[in-house]
Amino acid sequence: MNAPPAIEGALLGRLRAATEGLAFTRGQIHRFYDDWIAGARFEKAPSGFVHAVVSGAEDAANLPAPPSAARDRDALCLALAALRTPDRILQFFGAAVAAGLFDGAANPEARPALRKRLTGEMRTALGIESTRAVLQDSRLEALTSRDALWFDPGDLLPAIILARRRLCKIESTDDNEQPVTGSGFLVGPSTVMTNFHVVKHLPETLADGGRLRVTFDYSATTGLAGAESSIFSAQPDWRAAMSPLASTGPDEDYWWDDKTKRDAWLAEVAKTLDYAVIRLDGAPGLQRGWYRLDDLPRETPSAVWVLHHPGTEGHTITDGPVKLTKPGGHRIFHLADTARGSSGGLVLNEEGAPVGLHYMALEAEAPPAAGAPNQKNPVLNVAVALAAIARDLTDRSLLAKVSEPAGIRPYRGCLDGRHPVFGRESYIRLMERLWRGEPQMLMVHVESRDPPLERPGKSFSAEIVQALFRPPEHHHIVFRAGDIKVDAYQVAVDTVKTFAADQIERLPTKPDTTSPAYVRRLVGAVAQIISERLSNKLVWITLDDLEKHDLSDASGREFLATLYSQIQRMPNLRVLLIGLPEGTTIGGMDESDVARSFITARDLDQLDEQLTAWLKMRGGRDANITDEAYNFLAAIMTSVAGTDAPLEALASFVADHVTGAADTLFGKAIERPAGDGG
Repeated sequence: MNAPPAIEGALLGRLRAATEGLAFTRGQIHRFYDDWIAGARFEKAPSGFVHAVVSGAEDAANLPAPPSAARDRDALCLALAALRTPDRILQFFGAAVAAGLFDGAANPEARPALRKRLTGEMRTALGIESTRAVLQDSRLEALTSRDALWFDPGDLLPAIILARRRLCKIESTDDNEQPVTGSGFLVGPSTVMTNFHVVKHLPETLADGGRLRVTFDYSATTGLAGAESSIFSAQPDWRAAMSPLASTGPDEDYWWDDKTKRDAWLAEVAKTLDYAVIRLDGAPGLQRGWYRLDDLPRETPSAVWVLHHPGTEGHTITDGPVKLTKPGGHRIFHLADTARGSSGGLVLNEEGAPVGLHYMALEAEAPPAAGAPNQKNPVLNVAVALAAIARDLTDRSLLAKVSEPAGIRPYRGCLDGRHPVFGRESYIRLMERLWRGEPQMLMVHVESRDPPLERPGKSFSAEIVQALFRPPEHHHIVFRAGDIKVDAYQVAVDTVKTFAADQIERLPTKPDTTSPAYVRRLVGAVAQIISERLSNKLVWITLDDLEKHDLSDASGREFLATLYSQIQRMPNLRVLLIGLPEGTTIGGMDESDVARSFITARDLDQLDEQLTAWLKMRGGRDANITDEAYNFLAAIMTSVAGTDAPLEALASFVADHVTGAADTLFGKAIERPAGDGG
């Protein structure tokens, strides 16, 4: 490392003023500085805290008020000054602020405001301002800002994980077949939102759905940048809702800093919100979740995070303060960096909640004139407030339609890239009704057959549900009927342990003898904990093996009746009863509150037809395969099915022995990184 530069007296004075009254521990600053410098790898930087302080103190010994390395605040200022440039100084100071090194005795509620103030004071002391900007689609310029805000990433991490699942890249072609790209995010199970100006060149009806497509997981760090499972085409009637492109304001510099002109522009564009809601051919939101436009923060953000796809880049997140924004307004002026392709980006507030749709940047061509009262922001980025979009959709009776799924189906005949789904079309169609809560309970029966199968493969019903509705938006709890009869208390403990281990003590202790009253209390306690801890998720309770372990006795009936009663009280609860004899009734249950699915004789007998249909769905329609070849392959594969759970046996054989060849011939059905639970 090179020696630190000469200490400038003026810079040292500004740093002393900005650090006046700071509460910190020198040892923590020392360790943090050394780690930060090692990671930054700047040219011409000190090797560490001690090097910076000692060398700087010697270099500044001749200043009128020389700093002392023995004084903590002087040592901090010397270490900051050794970073050479205002940008580097602010980067380190902001990181230290975000790490809580200057929190002192401030209580948790006061820390965000304290950290914002400290970072702002340092930025002002260093004289750091912003730079440039303009309207933003794939072919227009954008903002480059040096402003930065600093927050504890632990507070934002859950929100960022969800946002990455819901962020997408928008790709289309204009009339000259030139590519146009932008960003977007899920606002329904089958709908994504972007700017209207990103898709304004497209006709209202698409003859070719591939002309407009969205790609999720487009990032090198997801490992799914090109996965087919992450790509969705638009429906022919793709435009679920839109608001036209708004005026970009007067053709003059700094009009946005003039309140009169800014208010006039805001009034002019109040009804032109530059958004489009794209209807997809599929329902990726059922696995990824989406942002509900009827449940948005009301407070005006003081800072924002923007997630977007600038240019050809993958997932990108930038941050910046909010400027000039009115409470309850329809535009958010901010200083988060964006670039070409950022239009349609997701804007989160400082707590990670969705607040805006990024769409435009404003840039002055000339620097601000000295002393000009209305020339403070040479550049501003602009987002449309999601609350304003929600009001517009509500006024036009379109808000509910945004949340309608386009249909639930396995991707290319597979649940997770390996395990195929044969038949069960009617069952999968019922999943959409169940997801809506119309109704909340589903019973899976086996159609009578002679001779009956010992294992028809009912448990695969549970696997389908878990594959279609994935965490973190969904939580699955699976009971085995035999376990309920043998040790209901332990089943309850194991269940609660998966999401609220600290609440196990609330479960009623098992009595000496199992009784319906105890089962009722136990199930009720589990349901109460679910209501408290999983209220923001859809909770799926599956009770399997009901044909093997008779729950028609007193305690069993009480268990089922209690589950049913909890459904009436918990709109986020879904119950699957697998294998229950068709004639079994549940006390108090209304037949209209339950859907029924049957594993039919056709599902079990016509395996060759089902396998042929699956091969075509898997990719055979696009390959040069004759009917004779299909029949030959089906005969080979169905010969292993047997009569014991034939659907499961066939699925296992295909997963183990056919998947690799199908991936080579047709391309992979889905790609998912190791350990990805979503």
